[in-house]
Amino acid sequence: MSSDSVRIPQQKRSAQKKQAIIQAGYTLFCQQGYYQTNTAQIARAAGVSVGIVYSYFHDKKDILREAVLLYLTELEQTLLPVLQSLTSTQDSLVFLEKLIDLVLKSHTMQPAAHDQFMAMALLHQDIMTLFEQFQQKFLDQVVEQMVQAGYAKPLLREKVRIAYGMIEQFCHRQLARPAPEASISIAKKLVASTIQNLLEADIFDN
Repeated sequence: MSSDSVRIPQQKRSAQKKQAIIQAGYTLFCQQGYYQTNTAQIARAAGVSVGIVYSYFHDKKDILREAVLLYLTELEQTLLPVLQSLTSTQDSLVFLEKLIDLVLKSHTMQPAAHDQFMAMALLHQDIMTLFEQFQQKFLDQVVEQMVQAGYAKPLLREKVRIAYGMIEQFCHRQLARPAPEASISIAKKLVASTIQNLLEADIFDN
């Protein structure tokens, strides 16, 4: 069911009920999983009747979609101020290490939500599309911030996309196999140095 089927409340009280349903779904999906959660449980947690839930949402999948959007909105509100704090006054390696920390934070600030919603994204293309749109917006913001920080280089957008893939791999490895802080610091510096070389490479010189 498309998001167009979700009823948009016109009154404040109705909007509050809808938001309570989304928040309840968000919490329950994270606590016990999407498939272990039903609309009756969501209604009970939101303090409304099942009928009220269905007056705003066609089915549980619609609630999932709105819960993922809520998660991504909260993620953006947390990450954007940190991203904007990266400036040209910092050494390039420091800049890149902080960018790596920022992406790692996106994976760990709400681990239950991240794991549950990413798992659902692998099963549902419309949920995956929400994450892809978020990633594209985030990369656009990274490019804009890097231009302001003095990284106005040829092919910057393409280089940032490749660099982001490298950072994602680093983050997933750290989450899968936690290492001592000293080892993480060394690995992070190696990743930052590799990305720095990529950003500064003039690949069409020859």
